[in-house]
Amino acid sequence: MSMETAIKNYNSEYNNIQLTNIESRPEPLKVLMCSPTYFDIIDVKNTHMLGQSGNLNKDLARQQWQDLHDIYLQLKAEGVVEEVMLIDGAEGCEDMVFCANQTFPWIDKRVVISKMRHPSRQKEVPFFEAYFKALGYQAIHLKEATMFEGMGDTIPHPHKKLLYGGFGHRSDPKAYVEISKTLQVPIIRLELPNPNFYHLDTCFVPLSETEVMLCREAFTAEGLAMIESMFSKVFYIPESEAISSFCLNAHVIHNDKNGKKAAILQKGSVHALEALKQCGYPIYETATSEFMKSGGSVFCMKMMVY
Repeated sequence: MSMETAIKNYNSEYNNIQLTNIESRPEPLKVLMCSPTYFDIIDVKNTHMLGQSGNLNKDLARQQWQDLHDIYLQLKAEGVVEEVMLIDGAEGCEDMVFCANQTFPWIDKRVVISKMRHPSRQKEVPFFEAYFKALGYQAIHLKEATMFEGMGDTIPHPHKKLLYGGFGHRSDPKAYVEISKTLQVPIIRLELPNPNFYHLDTCFVPLSETEVMLCREAFTAEGLAMIESMFSKVFYIPESEAISSFCLNAHVIHNDKNGKKAAILQKGSVHALEALKQCGYPIYETATSEFMKSGGSVFCMKMMVY
C-alpha cells in the first residue's frame, strides 16, 4: 500500500465525523515562552530563511520578543490567560525561542516529545522534556515516526478532543497514527505540499468550533475538503498575505472559564484582521519581523500548557 493510499484510508474514517459526537476539551490557559538570548539565523531550514543568515537585528528581535511577552502579561491581567511562564534559551540552540515545536502537551498531563527534523533543533528537545517533567508531565516518546514537530504541526479543534496533523516537511504522517492510539484522540491528517507553509501553524487557524481561517494554496484538494467538512465558515486568506505577514501564524486564545478571548498577530494583514473582527476577537497586533526572517511569528513563539 502506498503512503498516499494509506493516508486516504486513514482519513476516510473521519469523512462523516460529527463534532457533536466528539468529547469536549478544556482549552489550556498557561503560556510558555522561551527567552531569545541565543536567537540567531545561521543556516537555512525553510524557504523563509533564504538569504537571511547574518541579517538579523538582535536588539530589535529582543524588543519584539519583549513586546509579545508584555501582551501575554496584559492578557493575564485581563483574565484571558492564567499564567505566563518562561524557559531559558540554551547556548547553541538558536531556534529554541520557537517553543511551539519541541513538544505537544495534552490535557491529562502527558506530553508528546518531538522528533525534530534538523540536528541543530534536536538539541533543544531535552530542555523542554526536563521542563515538562518538572511540571509533573509524563513524557511520551514516539517509537515509529521519524519526524514530529509538536504543536507546530498538531493543532486541536477548539474545545474538542480532535486534532489536525500537518505532514510533509517536518512531521511524518505515521506520527499521527501513534499519537492517536496513545492519546485516544482522532487526528485528521493534512498534507502540506507548499514549501512556504512547512508547518500547519503557518496556514491554518481554527477560530471557534465552527470557524477557521486558512490559506487554500497550503493544502491538497483532499485536505481542504476535510477541513471544509469540519467547519461551517471558512475564511480564505490570500497566499500573498499569508506569506508576507505570517498572519496565519496568529495565536487565538479561548478562555472556557470566563468566556474571554483574544487574538495576537503580526502587524500588516488585511483579510485575516477582518476575519478576526467578524469573529468578535479583541485583537493585539505586534511586530515580529526579525522572527519572520527565520520562518516564525506569534504562534511559533509560545506553547500553551495545561
